[in-house]
Amino acid sequence: MDLKNEFVRIVTENVHREGIYDLLAWLEFTDFYTAPASTRYHGSFEGGLVQHSLNVYSQLKKLCKWYKCEASEESIAVVSLFHDLCKIGCYKTQMRWRKDKNNRWEQYPTYGYEEDFAYGGHGSKSVFLVQSFIKLTPEEASAINCHMGQWDATTYSNPATVYERNLLAWLLHVADEAADYLMEKKEESNGL
Repeated sequence: MDLKNEFVRIVTENVHREGIYDLLAWLEFTDFYTAPASTRYHGSFEGGLVQHSLNVYSQLKKLCKWYKCEASEESIAVVSLFHDLCKIGCYKTQMRWRKDKNNRWEQYPTYGYEEDFAYGGHGSKSVFLVQSFIKLTPEEASAINCHMGQWDATTYSNPATVYERNLLAWLLHVADEAADYLMEKKEESNGL
């Protein structure tokens, strides 16, 4: 099953909120299913963003079971699958120069960061975009807002305080890191 179909299947099986089909329809008109997850750090390939979102979902389900988090299947799907909507329309293909193995200059395609829609911080932008379509619970909104931890310098609320009060928020942060550093680095080193 391709990544887009897997993503849509998980959403439609688990998320039953008003506006969810409008959100899925909007995603069709964006680069969500083809965008990379980053310029060069993880998932820096076509489709990397949807792959990363699915990896975070997989990790969060395991962590919630392990830590006995009482979050619903719906909340797990919402926060993991939509936590990085802020990356839609941000990565543009650029040509750069490098020396090849024969020490000659060559151009190669890479990704650069150039937002179509600038809106504050990483987490807050994702919360804004999700809530443009579906209502989030306070726990879900704070989890998405603080999923970057200290990496998002624009997070006004101290993530540590949020994590102490909201297990789902901390687990989303850990799942995001696990997807980045364990799953995706391993996939990239295996040529996937």
